[in-house]
Amino acid sequence: MNNRIKSLILALVFCFTIVQFKVNAAIILNATKVNINSNKEWTVKFNRNLDEDTVNTENIVVLDKYKNTVPVSVTLGSDSKTILISPKVAGYDPGEEYELIISKNVKSSFGDTLGSDVTLKFTIDNSYSDGTSYSELPKIISNEFQYVPLMPSEKQGFILNSTGSEDVEYRIFAAEYNTYNQGEFQEITDGYVKPVDGKVIANKNLSAGTNGQKYKVIIYVKRSDSVGAHRDVNTDYDNYFVDYFRCIDSVDVTDSKYYKDVDVSLQDAVNMELKEFPVFVETSSFNNLASANQIKYYMNPKNFLDSYGKYQFLKLSYSDGVTADSLNEFLEDKGIFKGYGQAFINAAKENNISVSYLVSHAMLETGNGTSVLANGGEKNSDDEYVYGKPVYNFFGIGAVDEDPIGEGTKKAYDEGWFTPELAIEGGAKWIASGYINNPNYKQDTLYKMRWNIENPSHQYATDIAWAYKQIPNIMKVIDMMSFSNEALNFEIPKYN
Repeated sequence: MNNRIKSLILALVFCFTIVQFKVNAAIILNATKVNINSNKEWTVKFNRNLDEDTVNTENIVVLDKYKNTVPVSVTLGSDSKTILISPKVAGYDPGEEYELIISKNVKSSFGDTLGSDVTLKFTIDNSYSDGTSYSELPKIISNEFQYVPLMPSEKQGFILNSTGSEDVEYRIFAAEYNTYNQGEFQEITDGYVKPVDGKVIANKNLSAGTNGQKYKVIIYVKRSDSVGAHRDVNTDYDNYFVDYFRCIDSVDVTDSKYYKDVDVSLQDAVNMELKEFPVFVETSSFNNLASANQIKYYMNPKNFLDSYGKYQFLKLSYSDGVTADSLNEFLEDKGIFKGYGQAFINAAKENNISVSYLVSHAMLETGNGTSVLANGGEKNSDDEYVYGKPVYNFFGIGAVDEDPIGEGTKKAYDEGWFTPELAIEGGAKWIASGYINNPNYKQDTLYKMRWNIENPSHQYATDIAWAYKQIPNIMKVIDMMSFSNEALNFEIPKYN
């Protein structure tokens, strides 16, 4: 092997650095590095100057676990011996595996090439992030939206506070953000702009979509009249900040009788929730820790006062109005639940629970009647039920994140839920006594079941979007009911 090539490889092997945390770390190539920060920017140093034309996104790529190319930025660093590989916009996905490949086609200024491709596998920490924190550079401390919620006729304002010099500029991009699908980021400023009275105004209106639209925004900051120290495929920047807002067509709940004052600020409530380690279930992973701004989005009632989002605040006590026939029509294609309309009605009435809520909850927890817990529970390696008989758990009761199937199956067996009817009745009784009709907690809305402001340790779910995800099925069942009999009542917290 050419000695110059050999020395180039050795330098590469031992000179990856973790610049996000400003410490050096030797990397063993072809082994997986774990718990990497989602904003990770890799620095690769060589002992020779590089041919700039070969430092590009064809020769240096990042792949996800499905071998799809991830859009990263590849640039030369402060000298011609260093390459920076910056993460995709807003950072890598929590808990996911990636592979960094440096092709042998990367050349030195003398024309030397690597003897073979160099690979580094890494797994991202399971936490979402609200942005970067590069030291000694301007960093966004906070952002407040001018409009919560935003109307399509309004242009969103961003009230920003940053560290360091006040002489900074901001550039903002927004993307439609649905539960399992994020759109492309679109710029909503004209390049970098300076704030006026601490505020930056978007240059375009946004759509509310069909049932209100969530937006994810990434706000870049840098020193004025300077090139940012870092970059992604959108722009150069010194630091960036990620936040969320919702655009709706109109506020549907305006009567003051539906609002209840709570003696805490929204930010204080968010800070309390952070101590409970809530998660944001966006993909198949159930343990990705939510960020403060994600929590704030879902906790803020003002985001959900439209004709769709308001159902998080629906009181969950029982009302007549749905028939077994109409409910069975809804359950026709819902797996194990086909034909069990009367069982849901009986359980709801006996336990003073809204039928629409009870059905919606079962659909969400079981994937519309298709989950393992809904169809007999855990089995062993011989395909036999672990307790010798099928058991049923339709509401995720006892299904803790560490082992949801095993613990959920055990809970069903311990409770004696050996038939679907017993599981519906037993689950309804458990939820009613522990939450909805509990005299101490009185968690009688979806919002209060998820966000217990007075006692955050007593909450039904860890997923911050849990209450919002219940809405579609609740609305479908309510549509079956006679509104002359179904009195819709709401309770919406009003933070001080």
